[in-house]
Amino acid sequence: MTTLVRDEIARAVRGGLERAAADLGWSGLDGVAVEIERPANPAHGDYASNVAFRLAKPIRKKPAEIADAIRERVAIAPPIASVETLNGFVNVRLDPAWLAERVDAIVRAGADFGRSNALSGTRLQVEFISANPTGPLTVANARGGPLGDVLSSVLEFAGAKVEREYYVEDTGTQFDTFGRSIAIRYRQLHGEAIEIPQDAYPAEYVIDIAKEIDERDGDRWMALPLEEQAKRFAELGVEWVLREAKRVTALLGIRYDTWYSQAEMMRSGRFERALDELRRLGIVYEKDGAVWLEASEAVDDKEGWVLVRSNGEPGYLGKDIAYHLESLRDRRFDKKIDVWGANTHYHLIQMRAAMKALGLLEKFEVVLYQYVRFLHEGVLKRMGRRTGQFLLLEEVIEAVGKDATRYFFLQSSADRQLDFDLELAIQQSNENPVFYVQYAHARIASILRTAVEKGIDAGAADLSSLRDAGELDLVRLVLRFPELVDDIRTHYGVHQLTTYALELAGAFHGFYRDFRVVDPDDVRRSKARLRLVLAVQVALRQTLGLLGVSAPDKM
Repeated sequence: MTTLVRDEIARAVRGGLERAAADLGWSGLDGVAVEIERPANPAHGDYASNVAFRLAKPIRKKPAEIADAIRERVAIAPPIASVETLNGFVNVRLDPAWLAERVDAIVRAGADFGRSNALSGTRLQVEFISANPTGPLTVANARGGPLGDVLSSVLEFAGAKVEREYYVEDTGTQFDTFGRSIAIRYRQLHGEAIEIPQDAYPAEYVIDIAKEIDERDGDRWMALPLEEQAKRFAELGVEWVLREAKRVTALLGIRYDTWYSQAEMMRSGRFERALDELRRLGIVYEKDGAVWLEASEAVDDKEGWVLVRSNGEPGYLGKDIAYHLESLRDRRFDKKIDVWGANTHYHLIQMRAAMKALGLLEKFEVVLYQYVRFLHEGVLKRMGRRTGQFLLLEEVIEAVGKDATRYFFLQSSADRQLDFDLELAIQQSNENPVFYVQYAHARIASILRTAVEKGIDAGAADLSSLRDAGELDLVRLVLRFPELVDDIRTHYGVHQLTTYALELAGAFHGFYRDFRVVDPDDVRRSKARLRLVLAVQVALRQTLGLLGVSAPDKM
């Protein structure tokens, strides 16, 4: 498991602070964290701490004076080369020789580089996509797929046991309408002149489902009334939709551990038990024949807080509260993380109010994502992919490939609208970011093959020859990977992996341009640089692995 460099720096600065406090009689340090960050300006060092500003008030001294006192008492030993102060910040520079030595540690770590036990013993559920099971997967919910899958991978990388879940909402009005739509199409196939009502699903896939039923069962169901057909066909329709969803998510490289049925949960009695618990808490009331959740957040909008409608049908909010109770209480997940579209923002307010009342708020987290705007959709038409009234996720995957689809969906923060440039995604050039990153990995593989052909082995290298600023800056960048993963496990910003991959690829391409790696006339330096590019390859492979993007050896 990888030790974070910033943690080592934090311990050293903490040691300097404690010695300063003992020497100078400072008090009031309890609870003051020593936070370490990277300076925006590399000229200010490798790491910096603002702890002096945090201490200024409790010990009644100027930040600059406090920082100087800490600087004088930080132990100078690897990985630290020097400590400076600037405007009240404590700035730390890393030892160049120590940096060069890290190359071997990175290469030896291999698939464990960046991995940690920070979440060991923790059971997490990550629920994502979970589109209504009334049609094929469109791009409307597609962004949540890579977001949820990569977040799950990062959490697993940090030692957690993660269950990827697709919540199948196979009850309610939409479900009933779906079954009725299939039944009407089935009847039409058997010659009945029946019109499609306005609230029905008119898309071609409904006809496909009806045809599949007809091919298998013929007129077996024609004797049943429409509503009986609808009930039976709704279940068959969901089977069709889920079969397609499993196939398409697999194309995107996603494998779910659980496809959880809302209908099964409702049959289990979990909804009634959840309602009973809310009643015992005194936050449920009845009005106009319906059952409502009482919450201070509902002052301006009572209508959305219905748990059971006046006709006795469970409401969406009530079912979702029951589902979350089932996950956190019955299935005993330590935390449930939902990846939802931005249009669920108000529902999130409702769920937070409910989880707070149930004492589960700390175990409930949501990543909200903005939707995607697809640019240059004409690409799909030219490729014969755009065939229906909806832009299907499968059409995008087939057009640009699994790797580009995942990478492009992850290029910006979830809370920002994403522009997915289909024209750019199909390009095999350095303008395409996923191609650029993958090419860096393939280029390293090519360099290593060339070295073998020239009889130069990177297995045993004298790393002390890595002294150039360009070489050491590359090591610094590789060492950022474990810290990045540690950050993502706490704030869930998985888009930072694509940013890092692009930065690392760019740094490597620049290094390759400026430095000769394989030089038969300087084998000692060649071996050291080969070891360095191996370390870069490890970081690239780890990053791409978490992104679910392939790391090719040839392109």
